[in-house]
Amino acid sequence: MPDDNTRNGLRVGGWIPPYSTGGDTTVPIRPTAQPALSGNPRPRDHFARVSRAGTARPRLVLVAALCLACAATAAVAVIIDAARKPATQTAAEFTFPQANGPLELTPAADQNSDDVPVSVQPSPSATSLSATSHQAVATSTPPKAGAQPTTPGSAATTTKAPQPTRTTAAPPAAFTVGSTAGLVAADRSGDRVRHYDFRGRLARIGSTSTDRERADTNFRVRAGLAGDGCVSFESVNFPGYYLRHYNFEIRLSRMERTQLFREDATFCPVTIRDGAALALRSTNYPTHHIVADGDRLKIVATTADKALAIKPGPAL
Repeated sequence: MPDDNTRNGLRVGGWIPPYSTGGDTTVPIRPTAQPALSGNPRPRDHFARVSRAGTARPRLVLVAALCLACAATAAVAVIIDAARKPATQTAAEFTFPQANGPLELTPAADQNSDDVPVSVQPSPSATSLSATSHQAVATSTPPKAGAQPTTPGSAATTTKAPQPTRTTAAPPAAFTVGSTAGLVAADRSGDRVRHYDFRGRLARIGSTSTDRERADTNFRVRAGLAGDGCVSFESVNFPGYYLRHYNFEIRLSRMERTQLFREDATFCPVTIRDGAALALRSTNYPTHHIVADGDRLKIVATTADKALAIKPGPAL
């Protein structure tokens, strides 16, 4: 402005230093040069400066703070990721269908029990099991057309073809060599072979029978004295006495060291009635079998089916 260059008028508040009042009035007013200061060659700076040593420490602090913030952020991200992974795996592995009662892992029909995979993941909490169970029920496949509806918790009923009944056939009657047995009449209930007055007889033996009568019915089964895979019957209460045929009658005789006695005291069991009973055939009279004539026993020429049917029984 032209008025600012004149000396006649002053600005409000006077001149602003460092302007001086002397000088030429025809030229613009300029700042007055500052005199040189003793001991300091550089002129004085009116604006405060930040020294280099003063700014180095704040910068280092700022960089360190940024590094710590980055490290803390990375650590939080790792912890969150690690916390999420087990929950996802547990929910994926432990998904059970909803059922009333204990849960059972049943192998498939074409899979052995040894091939069933076993999970080694930690057991899920009760909350996760409940959630996955309801989810499994909600996402289960719908039943096929024509299938019978089933109520929750009830197993589907399947109609199976009736299996044929298997009957276990009784083993055929047989004498065991070395055992003590009784000779029970198959066609005369309660009757057994016994010796009485050294003769073979059929007698009714029951609860009212005496101990002597019971003992007369017990015989030890020996291997046939004449061989040929047959058997001989030795009296239990008269050891050394055997049943034999003599004049075609069955008698109890003391053992003799003759071939005739051995043959007379040897009988071959013949299976009859589909193995339910046995007939006793004479060894030295192959066409003769033991039959009952009243209560006495003898051998006659007849077939095995018409002979006395005998079943091995327990000793009394």
